[in-house]
Amino acid sequence: IVGLPRSGTSLLHRLLSADPEHRCPLMWEVRSPSPPTGADEKGRIQRAMQSCNFFNWLVPTFRYVHAIGAEVPQECVSLMTPTFLSDQFDAMYYVPSYRAWFFRQDLRPAYQYHRRFLQHLQFRRTAARWILKAPTHMFAMPALLSVYPDALFVQTHRTPVAAMASVSSLVTILRSAFSDAVDSSIVCREAIDYWSETMKKFLPERDRLPTNRICDIQYDEIRREPIRAVSRIYEYFGWSLSHEAERRMRVLVGSQAQRQSANHRYDLSQFGSSSGEVLSMFDTYCQRFGFTRPGNV
Repeated sequence: IVGLPRSGTSLLHRLLSADPEHRCPLMWEVRSPSPPTGADEKGRIQRAMQSCNFFNWLVPTFRYVHAIGAEVPQECVSLMTPTFLSDQFDAMYYVPSYRAWFFRQDLRPAYQYHRRFLQHLQFRRTAARWILKAPTHMFAMPALLSVYPDALFVQTHRTPVAAMASVSSLVTILRSAFSDAVDSSIVCREAIDYWSETMKKFLPERDRLPTNRICDIQYDEIRREPIRAVSRIYEYFGWSLSHEAERRMRVLVGSQAQRQSANHRYDLSQFGSSSGEVLSMFDTYCQRFGFTRPGNV
């Protein structure tokens, strides 16, 4: 699952992971992957829950922005963090020298490690297919495809104006857990530069894939009609959506409705940017996917 950050990728990841036929990395097993068996599973889950509770105490507003939990599906950047080739560091800390270095690296070794990590987790429990998610995969498609040449993709779509405002808010909140000096205008500028450049790199790469390997889903559809969005993905790839999988997904949708991020408010003006600036930086993407009309801003 790829797409701009804050475009519905996390919710879609959780929905697809609800299918018993699917496997995704969970927070607790990424945090404590060894031994790759069920040994002390309850203890490892409990320790992960304690870690989540501590983080919620440290940054109480983060829970309204992004779901965390011991048994919540984990984004791929966490699997790649041990290689030091992960944009998780850039999201958490303001270190321009690391950011500049990271952008120059070949990420193939990180994806090779990523594959070994999945094999390790798969020893404990396997499934018909892995469901993986990270917006940053768009940044390194050649490296990803060199390790996973048969990967299928779902790209989520949301106006970059809303996506950049939302991710700027998230990163500002996240960095505040580790620093007393967070400049939200720098956060927004970094986000616009990074993701506009990433999208420029990604679009030609996705055009090299056969059309049957990438499915497009709108953010609004994921939020308003999540089961319909999931059904479209299954139909697109020729998968079978079982009654049990759909039941689990509907339960998840019901629980998600109770924790809607009503307390998460953001606007580009908070971060010293404007919708016109963002639309200009994402011009090619906006024109291609219909985000240039005023009503979509």
